[in-house]
Amino acid sequence: MNTHQIKLIQNGFAGVFSRKGELTERFYHHLFLTLPEVEELFHKDFAKQKEMFATMLASTVRGLVDGDSFQRFGESLALSHARCNLTSRQLDGAASSLMAALRDVMGAKLSPEEDDAWNEAITRLTGMMAPPEV
Repeated sequence: MNTHQIKLIQNGFAGVFSRKGELTERFYHHLFLTLPEVEELFHKDFAKQKEMFATMLASTVRGLVDGDSFQRFGESLALSHARCNLTSRQLDGAASSLMAALRDVMGAKLSPEEDDAWNEAITRLTGMMAPPEV
């Protein structure tokens, strides 16, 4: 990601985070529609899961400035999600679901340039979480 893309995400993040409840709802809506098989992974405290999702999103944005920090965060997410045995297809589906949720919630406030920047950040993060290819 380049500096301009990072600034675009950071500058617009307050607007995104102010709608974190709606964003989270839309994310899981798209996720379960796209990947119904993952819904069984969310059998515990779903309110807590939604809060963790919002925290993950904020941490992603904070980590963008420093490549090492972003890498460590991606590795941490990979470890915390390892028990789920997520496939690359499922991670791609999660990335697509998050992008769809961002578009739903932000609408015209999300410029094409911001959309590209978010897509780049999310794709990089889910790529770090992907299981090693064998």
